[in-house]
Amino acid sequence: MLDDVLCSYCLRGRSVTGPMACSPLAAICLDCATSAVENLAHAAEHPTRAPGEPFNYWSHLSDDALLARLPEVAAAGAQVEEHLKTWVGAARERGLSWARIGTALDMTRQSAWERFADRSDGTGRPERDERGSGRHPA
Repeated sequence: MLDDVLCSYCLRGRSVTGPMACSPLAAICLDCATSAVENLAHAAEHPTRAPGEPFNYWSHLSDDALLARLPEVAAAGAQVEEHLKTWVGAARERGLSWARIGTALDMTRQSAWERFADRSDGTGRPERDERGSGRHPA
């Protein structure tokens, strides 16, 4: 389960920032939301990028600052993976097949099963599937 949600923008935890607005894909703290609204208002008044040009967040960072952010980005990636596992677990609790989950994630049912099957029984083997086999996902 997710113990401390990280803001998708500043990568600070909810225990530091307080309440966040969360969706299945992202979370944002009040400080970042406020800053985003201000930045959007400023960008509308003074466009500095061509429409559709991606924002290069790291361009203003020093080398040391960029390197300092790498572990934070990696931690955010681990949080996203944990969040995805929670959602896949909810799908399995509803009885959705590995085939449907795989299709939703643009992967084969086998890949979905190998990546997300519960290994919490201590054996290191995935849970048994609907057919009673530990080798072939449904």
